[in-house]
Amino acid sequence: MIVTDVRHLPTQLRTTLALEQAIEFLRRAGWQGHADGRIPIDGNQVYGMLQSYETKTPTETVLFEGHRMYIDIQYIIEGKETIYWMPTSGLIPTTPYDEAKDVWLCQSAHDRAVPIGLSAGQLAVFFPEDAHSPKHMFGAPMRVRKIVIKVLVEP
Repeated sequence: MIVTDVRHLPTQLRTTLALEQAIEFLRRAGWQGHADGRIPIDGNQVYGMLQSYETKTPTETVLFEGHRMYIDIQYIIEGKETIYWMPTSGLIPTTPYDEAKDVWLCQSAHDRAVPIGLSAGQLAVFFPEDAHSPKHMFGAPMRVRKIVIKVLVEP
């Protein structure tokens, strides 16, 4: 997992062509003018998912997600949110892996996880080894606009 801003990401991450495409998309604010939903960048290799929502108060247990085929770059455009992080090792999925959606889900106590507070202009990078639970409030519930860039893991 990496938590940073777009400016520092290239110096903190060994990049591939797909990651370079994702970083360049973020640098040039490629989401501007798009409605929520999927934004093509490079076919299924790299694409964005633009989202708008109200953050929520975490309960005692929260739903974590994990991926096998894609790296998530979660970039906050507007607002603030907390994303809870846990290593995937030792977690037992409550919803088995769905290859078509590249996701598995797991309930876990949020107080066992690491909270990551992100504000507009900041991002977190989650690898297949990183379980994460997004969309939680940072201070108080608020509207968030975010883009999740999906980058195919290179073999």
